[in-house]
Amino acid sequence: MFTIRNTVIVALMQVGVIVGGVLASGLSHRHFVAIGMALPLPATLLYDWGVLWFFIPLIWLLLALGLLGRPEISNDARQLVFLLGIVLVISLSVFVRYADISPFLRFGLMTLTGE
Repeated sequence: MFTIRNTVIVALMQVGVIVGGVLASGLSHRHFVAIGMALPLPATLLYDWGVLWFFIPLIWLLLALGLLGRPEISNDARQLVFLLGIVLVISLSVFVRYADISPFLRFGLMTLTGE
């Protein structure tokens, strides 16, 4: 279960979720700027700081590959780190979906930008 191939696949899934979220957030930003409204905080965080989100998969991948090469680490610890990567994929997916859908669910709570 915990091989280099599987670890890289999970890291690529994490990166794919982030890329899709940043692109969708960019579409939301373009739409809301066109109608003169501000984005909610989660979508703004994803739009403005999207590049920094790539450090999450990078740090996880470096930790996981570092543990894979050490023979004194138990298999339980290796599996725990691998499952942490899967949990990161799921939690990133939930946040990205919320950040990308939240602007369209909260029309009444947004304020005009003053333009």
